[in-house]
Amino acid sequence: MSYPQIYSLDKSDNYHEWSFLFLIAFTGAAFGYTLSCMLGGPTSDEGFHAPQVWHYYIGGKDYADNLTVPPTYHFVLAFIARQIGHYSDYILRLINLSIALFSLPVFYAIAARYYPRDAGVRMLQLFFAPLIFPYFFLIYTDTWALLVIALTIFFTLRRCYLMAGLAGLTAICIRQDSVIWIGLAYILVCFDGVTITNPSRYKLLLKNAFVRGLPLLIILFLFIAFVIYNGGVAIGDKAAHEINNFNVSNFYVFLVCAWMLFLPLNIQQLPHILVLLRKPFVLVLLIVGLLVYMGTLSNPHGYNNTLFGYFLHNGLIYIMMKTALGKFFFYIPIAWMALTLCTIKFPEKRYYWLLLIIPISAISHPLIEPRYYFPAYMLINLWRPSMRPSAEVLTLAIYIVVAAFIMFGTVKGMFFL
Repeated sequence: MSYPQIYSLDKSDNYHEWSFLFLIAFTGAAFGYTLSCMLGGPTSDEGFHAPQVWHYYIGGKDYADNLTVPPTYHFVLAFIARQIGHYSDYILRLINLSIALFSLPVFYAIAARYYPRDAGVRMLQLFFAPLIFPYFFLIYTDTWALLVIALTIFFTLRRCYLMAGLAGLTAICIRQDSVIWIGLAYILVCFDGVTITNPSRYKLLLKNAFVRGLPLLIILFLFIAFVIYNGGVAIGDKAAHEINNFNVSNFYVFLVCAWMLFLPLNIQQLPHILVLLRKPFVLVLLIVGLLVYMGTLSNPHGYNNTLFGYFLHNGLIYIMMKTALGKFFFYIPIAWMALTLCTIKFPEKRYYWLLLIIPISAISHPLIEPRYYFPAYMLINLWRPSMRPSAEVLTLAIYIVVAAFIMFGTVKGMFFL
């Protein structure tokens, strides 16, 4: 079975393209970091992460019981800060940014496997994606986790299974919820060259699952052992992040956010969606979906019921639930995005497993947070069909403007994502 080749990154005719891409990315990084320096101190969850980094910086060993993630991120930040010989929030944000930026060439390489023409613009779209962009410049674990998840997928597609396992282990050591995306990587290995309609390849499926996918499988079993030993996924603040508190409303919010983020794609898919809507069973599913949505949309988590005017995602949940008419209104983008995901064509059949992993990833979090959707946004954008070049560039331009506004509002204390 033949596979598309990774687009070469060192061809001479790519020099001008890479120079242009670098200029845009560098300008965005310089702009975002400069704005982040306007923050007088830690903002939002930086107030939990920064003190832990300081504790390690001065030689402490203890780990705060209000942090849910492993101390890997904090330890690395403290170690690098010690090598620099200076500690400040500005230094920590610069270190966070410097490492997170390594995700850009990984995004490019994954996209260029199938879409070399617009791999560069897709890379920049992910960097400037309004929901992701601010976290490149804040003391948060999410962009580092996104980097190693992207590396896991990259190595998986390149059939470098040991490297994929190491990247996956690193991802889990930064954020435990990365395990779901390591599970996706394992599925991609299992179905490499295997299709449901070709039973003769099931022997290959077993070989993929227990030989090629062994590094990822071992990591998944180690994670299960950790959860049993730890009594849950979260390291600290366990009461607010219990593993059995599934929240289906997280999936609804994801679909609303994804609809806004991928609006040009949603518009492009309208003809395919209209064809799908002619099928009676699809209309029945939409009606059933509406009834389920109206009956299950809820906001049970205490962290999502505060500061509606400051935390934008909390404000969105409040508006969605305020009235029955509001609930119905938001079902339109929810259903539209769901239909878009069902009609887009992925480059390989095995990538359709993403449509199962996305809702599992969303509902597994009891707390509604747009940060939890980053890997889903990444893979949708890297594997979606191409749009017209003008639509790709327009999407990037809109992202840049909105991301700049969100970053400005964040550092001015007007709101937070």
